[in-house]
Amino acid sequence: MKTFSATDAAISGFGLVREHPKAVGVWVLISTIVSAVVALITVGLFGPQLEAFANLSQNSASPDPAETLRLMSGLAPAMFCSLIYSIAFYSVLMAAIYRATLRPADSRQAYLRFGADELRQAGVSILLVLLFFAAYLGIVLLLAILIGVLSAISKPLGGLAAVLLVPAGLGALLYFAVRLSLANVLTFAKGKIDIFGSMALTKGRFWPMFGAYLVATILAVVVYLLLFLIVTLLGGALSGFNMETLSDLMQSQTTSLESLMTPTGILSLAVGGLIAVLTSVTIYTPSAMIYREIGADPTTESDYFA
Repeated sequence: MKTFSATDAAISGFGLVREHPKAVGVWVLISTIVSAVVALITVGLFGPQLEAFANLSQNSASPDPAETLRLMSGLAPAMFCSLIYSIAFYSVLMAAIYRATLRPADSRQAYLRFGADELRQAGVSILLVLLFFAAYLGIVLLLAILIGVLSAISKPLGGLAAVLLVPAGLGALLYFAVRLSLANVLTFAKGKIDIFGSMALTKGRFWPMFGAYLVATILAVVVYLLLFLIVTLLGGALSGFNMETLSDLMQSQTTSLESLMTPTGILSLAVGGLIAVLTSVTIYTPSAMIYREIGADPTTESDYFA
């Protein structure tokens, strides 16, 4: 059975940045421009609703459910557009990451495309979300029935079952998330949607893959926090380190055009693309690296790694 280094996989995102700095720079630039345009359009169209929802969340410890539902219904078009944008953005970015990892010679347009590969990434991502949502509902229903039955027999027994079964249910979801984690990159490599092929590739490799993904996620959080700290410090410098003003700006910068046009708002828009790309590269590259090590077909390997 082919093996891979969990440590190398965990930090492979940094390796991709080191090996393809120009491509990653293009990704950051495009992400920054697109996200800034989307933010401006969203705030321009839905600014009052966003501000009202933010005020309701901030000023009330227990918001009125009816009022919350009313505000959310007004934001439904914005949430739908945001969902479409997120699917498109991450589908294009994941395909670019996979292309840079599996087919480094195919570097035209900084590995970016918008075609069949990206559409398949969108499709497999949606299918995975629906699959895990169905699995989540099934596990919740099963646990509720088991705990309910045991509680009817004995309340202490029901309580013990809840303590044991709830973590077990979460562990089951995590297990299948790791086992299906190569579905996106496998779909890219094969040129057709293949979700359950990941089960065969990941068989017997759960723990090293889990470790690699865990470390990569921690590194992505560290990257995010460092960049957020830089934004906060620069924003503090721009506001004269008036923490009250800075706090207001950070809370309202996505709800009004005025706050977006402040130095702190512009800085946040500028760094937003960098944060999105670097955290995505850190999280998504490990699966591509793992597939490259364990899943490549020797008969087509030269096509992938030429």
